[in-house]
Amino acid sequence: MDERIKKLRKVLDLTQQEFANRIGIKRNTIANYEAGRNAPIDSVVSLICREFGVNEAWLRTGEGEMFAPAPTNELEALAERYPNLTHESLVFIEKLVGLSRSDQNVIMGFLRDVVKGFDDVAPSAQAKAKAKPKPTNDHEWTAEELHAELDRQLQLEEIAMGESAVS
Repeated sequence: MDERIKKLRKVLDLTQQEFANRIGIKRNTIANYEAGRNAPIDSVVSLICREFGVNEAWLRTGEGEMFAPAPTNELEALAERYPNLTHESLVFIEKLVGLSRSDQNVIMGFLRDVVKGFDDVAPSAQAKAKAKPKPTNDHEWTAEELHAELDRQLQLEEIAMGESAVS
């Protein structure tokens, strides 16, 4: 790996100091890697790969291309830029941006309502079950009835949003 780190640094046309600064370590640590006196720990290998777009397999073994392939879409680029994003977060973002503007507004309105609800609750408060609301017409709602009611309310909200956009 010592030769590959040096080769990478030369291809990038960086001094040992510039290379070290980019990944947040000391220059003499890079010198020790390049001389083969020390091998970088896994976290340093990850830093090098992320900072310079290096193919980790190449850096560790010499196999494959020096640089990782460029992302093929915006989500891959987002995942590379924010490595702490979970797969679920990326799926949420993908689904959200795929919705119509009115559906996005419904979801964002729901999230605003949730956040407003947090104002009434202390962060460490014990969860308390609320009394179950009494169903209207003295009967339990079926799943189909609930879906139909939610659809009806969404349509009313879309109509109201359309009217406010016109005015």
